[in-house]
Amino acid sequence: MSLSTRLATLAGARAEILAKAPGDVNKHAALGGVLLTTSGVAAVSAFFAMHSVLGLAPAVAAAVGAVWGLIIFNLDRMLVVTMTRGNGWLLNSVAAIPRMALAAVIGAIISTPLVLEIFEPEINSELIAMQAETTERNQNEYDQAYAKIKELETEEAGLLAVIAGRAATTVSDDADVKAAKSALDVAEKAYQDARQSAQCEFDGVCGTGVPGDGESYRQKKKVADDAEAARDRAKTTLDEVTAKVTKRIEDGSATDTENAKKRLPEVQADLDRLRGDREDLERRGSDATAANTGLLARLEALDRITDARPSGGRAHEALFWLFLSIEVLPVLLKLLSGFAPETLYDRLAKRVDDGLDSDDELWAKRDRDLAVDRADQNLAMERHKLDAQTKAHAKTTQLVADKQLGMAMKAIDVWAALAQLRTDEELHHWYRAHVGANNQHTMPIPKVDNQHTMPLPKVDNQRTMPIPRTALPTNGTHVPGVPSPSNNP
Repeated sequence: MSLSTRLATLAGARAEILAKAPGDVNKHAALGGVLLTTSGVAAVSAFFAMHSVLGLAPAVAAAVGAVWGLIIFNLDRMLVVTMTRGNGWLLNSVAAIPRMALAAVIGAIISTPLVLEIFEPEINSELIAMQAETTERNQNEYDQAYAKIKELETEEAGLLAVIAGRAATTVSDDADVKAAKSALDVAEKAYQDARQSAQCEFDGVCGTGVPGDGESYRQKKKVADDAEAARDRAKTTLDEVTAKVTKRIEDGSATDTENAKKRLPEVQADLDRLRGDREDLERRGSDATAANTGLLARLEALDRITDARPSGGRAHEALFWLFLSIEVLPVLLKLLSGFAPETLYDRLAKRVDDGLDSDDELWAKRDRDLAVDRADQNLAMERHKLDAQTKAHAKTTQLVADKQLGMAMKAIDVWAALAQLRTDEELHHWYRAHVGANNQHTMPIPKVDNQHTMPLPKVDNQRTMPIPRTALPTNGTHVPGVPSPSNNP
């Protein structure tokens, strides 16, 4: 088999039909070459994705790329082979829509690693800038999260100054004095505002606009008096706190040093712990930022490059559409070939398929006829079997009936003989009793010779039904056929 025929076979053509239509070999071979091209591009794309993005070894990346190329080849071949002509251009176009969509998706997946590989230098530079931005953003977040470190550092410096004797504690630096002074400042400001408001009302410049001592002025004057009293109380409190702090400073200068020595280890321990936590967090953040060079990070860097540089965006789009067109090309060629006139290969393929379909119908008809014949034969056999069983049953029934009839006839003959014998015997007795043995008008009953007669069978009276006795006429009653005794001479 030649190389062209092998390529045509890869595109779904049948070698036995191509042998009869050699002019169509090149067309199908070209389509097979396009399928190999798309699978090769897919394999290279997968190799770059595995090696550059995931960092796999070249041998492993090549193996993965080969498998991916084989998968894409099978998918493209399936899309091409399943597209057939003969349903009209409209149905062919509708049927090609999902195939084109799937080919576009495959093309987009294949083109992405190739585009990333082409723009790799720019993407690496952008990744460095993104990592610097991430590091700066993390530092700001760390400063907010560990703001207590600065407070502890300030406190540590103050404690060291106290221990070294460089820090001279003054009354104004005391926290209680500062709080009292702040309260006095607030009260003083409130008093000044209230006094100015009352004076403005009295002058008629603001408020009601009516000068003089009115109701509004008196209310504001009362507020000003209350504010003045609050200011005086705050001033008194400040004086008292100042006196207490002054006395404490004078009495406890040595105590501050001792307190500072006790407090300093606690502050330093907290500082060491917080600094260690921050350094660990910064180290992990730096490692994560440095390792953030995967596929998503590269895609984000590519988006930033294309957004900031119009030329980069156009180049990205051009490369994307190039690789997408390569992937869609086999399906597009197969779709366009459906609108062209039928070739010799198409006619031969249709003729072969129609012949196979006719043969299949013929064999199916033969199978149906054979099944019908078998069913008729089975039916005839069942009917013959049923007739034989019916005849055998009828014959058996007839034999049983004949035997029963013979037995019944014998029983009737025996019964008749017994009945006749008893009747003769009773008639003889009656006649002797009523007519007389010497009556000349009657013929004597002949005597039966038992030696020449067939002996009667012995009858079991317990098993036979007794013959009913007939009531004979009594004296004086005329019996037909018998002369009455009164007529005797």
